[in-house]
Amino acid sequence: MSYERGVTCLTRLLTNTGTLGFDAASSFSLADPSAKAAFLSLATATVTVTLTPTHKLPAGPAKELKQASEVAVGEMIWIASPAAGALAPVLKITKVVADGLHSPLTKHGGWPVVDGVATSYNSAAVVARNKYLVPLVEAVCPSLGRLVVAAVNPKPMHYIDGEVVEPISSLEVAAAVAVTAAATLGVRKITARK
Repeated sequence: MSYERGVTCLTRLLTNTGTLGFDAASSFSLADPSAKAAFLSLATATVTVTLTPTHKLPAGPAKELKQASEVAVGEMIWIASPAAGALAPVLKITKVVADGLHSPLTKHGGWPVVDGVATSYNSAAVVARNKYLVPLVEAVCPSLGRLVVAAVNPKPMHYIDGEVVEPISSLEVAAAVAVTAAATLGVRKITARK
């Protein structure tokens, strides 16, 4: 998945009703292609998905979100092919080390399909909230959204547009919010004079 500012990147997804669709990848999606990490490969008869141990995916008929490390051989996961929203048993789990960390965030909710398997970037509650919050924050002030993430996350965030945002303190966030608010008010005053 690649992304450039101003370009919409579509990602395949599985909706919570089990149908396939597409959604725009949010600019808050993460991608660090050069990062080396430990992964788990979950293989069914038709697909193999490779995820970090903490990446989530819906499992079983109830679509319970589990971390990849919590999925066991024999457990059913949701695949996008050959049929949309089909359940398939995990036949083999393998530990691998590879390059690249990616976490697609859909703009309007749903489970991104990775290597033919439905996955989730977060809990069901967060995905449901973000269905409304992400489009709003991206439309109003995406830089402010990234600042908030930097304030609550202890590690650098590598976004799909190539920007890397280092963690910051709450004091730095307050200062950045003040600058952003002042700049926004300045733009509104200038616009109002025209």
